[in-house]
Amino acid sequence: MGNRSEAIRHILATVFSAQNALRGLAPEYRWTGLGNLLGDYGEFVAIDHYGLTKAGASGFDATTPDGRTVQIKANHASQTIGIRGEADLLLVVRVEADGSWEELFYGDFQAALSLASWSSRDSKHSISVKALTSLGQRIQAAMGRDSGQETL
Repeated sequence: MGNRSEAIRHILATVFSAQNALRGLAPEYRWTGLGNLLGDYGEFVAIDHYGLTKAGASGFDATTPDGRTVQIKANHASQTIGIRGEADLLLVVRVEADGSWEELFYGDFQAALSLASWSSRDSKHSISVKALTSLGQRIQAAMGRDSGQETL
């Protein structure tokens, strides 16, 4: 096996090892596949940070202390967010390569959905990160608060 292949194998083994460790620390998440790994991490940090309760297999990811449903999406590099299902609120976080994260949007699910386009091929709605961030900033401005988010 060449140096490049050996390096890739080692990195992949590290990812799988890390997934096993994550399952031990937070077994209520699946921590599988690279896409699911990002999604599980996004759910974990959002639920932990915002004091949400993880939902079961119910079409949404969490509930707020006052009972509203929350769909959580994590983004790393994509310029769009895919949305399936229904919820009262949509929470989108961007995760950096070092594991740090920031809120991109936390607000009304239907308001975000109204800006999304539908893909019958993928059976989901899709909204650009830019449009979602702009919506969040407009909502915060209307409420007279600074969102604290950086413009992407």
